[in-house]
Amino acid sequence: MNKFVFKYSIEFIVLLTGLLLTFYIEDLNQHRHKIELKNQSLSRLIKNVEEDIIDHKINLSKVQFTIDYHRILRDRGLELFNTNKDSLGYYLTAISRTSTIFYANQEEYITLRNSGYIELIENDSLVNYLQRRHSTYVAFKKMEDKIIDYEREIVNMVNNKTGIRALGYIFFSGYDHGTYSSYNYKYPLTDVELNKIGYSANQSRFYKPLILGAIQNDSLLIELINREISI
Repeated sequence: MNKFVFKYSIEFIVLLTGLLLTFYIEDLNQHRHKIELKNQSLSRLIKNVEEDIIDHKINLSKVQFTIDYHRILRDRGLELFNTNKDSLGYYLTAISRTSTIFYANQEEYITLRNSGYIELIENDSLVNYLQRRHSTYVAFKKMEDKIIDYEREIVNMVNNKTGIRALGYIFFSGYDHGTYSSYNYKYPLTDVELNKIGYSANQSRFYKPLILGAIQNDSLLIELINREISI
């Protein structure tokens, strides 16, 4: 090989190596940028999950109120009718307002999924938790719809059996849920009516472990996200 061919062969190799290195660095920078965007989305997701945990705890307290107030109306309803109609009106009205409407913050999960950034997550457990969390809320919605249906029946009892003069306010987890009035119907709650209230309480009993599981899973999800971001 003469010196002329050798010289240009070396120059070609150097040029090709430089181009390949440039492409590699560009791809690496693009990948790093995608990782940064993925981590930013995960950071925002943590805030969404933290807000959902707060909502879960509020809903959990309302579900527990449904269970507790049904027990009071079932076991002491006749006693309250005879001795304390104000309290009877309170418990009946309160249990008509204990339904929950959980709205999950799914925007960041949808962004991760639709953008393809979810494929950049290295922890498979995190991906599984994200997907499971998304599907769980379908079950939440169905459960809440059933509870709301039963609650409509209890609202009718309140409208028919309590007065119009407000005696005070109903609060759940510090949030105002309106006023209540005294029980002013001439007969106590019937077994049929108590059974309808019991159906709502039973649905709440089914719903309670789902909420507890969601709180536990969301707490673990935050831990997994923090691990992913720190990698």
